[in-house]
Amino acid sequence: MDRMGDATDLRIVQATHSHWNELRELFGPAGAENGCWCQYWLLGADYHRRDRGENAADLESQIETGRAGLLALEDDEPVGWARLTHRSELRYLTARFRTYEFSEDDPLSLVCFFVHRRARGKSVMTALIDGAKREGVRRNTPIEAYPIDPSAPGATKNRFPGLLPAFLGCGFSEVGRLSNERAVVRSD
Repeated sequence: MDRMGDATDLRIVQATHSHWNELRELFGPAGAENGCWCQYWLLGADYHRRDRGENAADLESQIETGRAGLLALEDDEPVGWARLTHRSELRYLTARFRTYEFSEDDPLSLVCFFVHRRARGKSVMTALIDGAKREGVRRNTPIEAYPIDPSAPGATKNRFPGLLPAFLGCGFSEVGRLSNERAVVRSD
């Protein structure tokens, strides 16, 4: 488990079966605001057409196999989540952005964040990005992400994919654009 400095005790851990109850607590009964249980980039809008329980069961299964992501704990309470999955598992991502020429490798993709309201403004997203970079080093694989560029004209207010300045501040490099507002960044 990694300690992340600052005034609080913030730890970033790989979500495993032993963390399922903490993740359920973090996401709450709504399943992280909209019931997706972090299935959007795997299923697209189909996550919304399914029973939320199916989405939760899928995430639990992904955690059981170590294919889900990272959990941020502050004083042992869950405060943040980041989906960290090989790009090859993100079927909707690659289908939605077919015109983008993705690299041929299969990096770990950091595609979604959820930070509890009580922890917003405490650099939880940055800690999760740094944790993903460490996981990439541990697995000897690059990390790729698709954050929103808030300075782009008409940029969405949706912050779930992360924000470009946070990734650049963590040492990622912009390597392309999926759209005007959505960058592709990598940390090799």
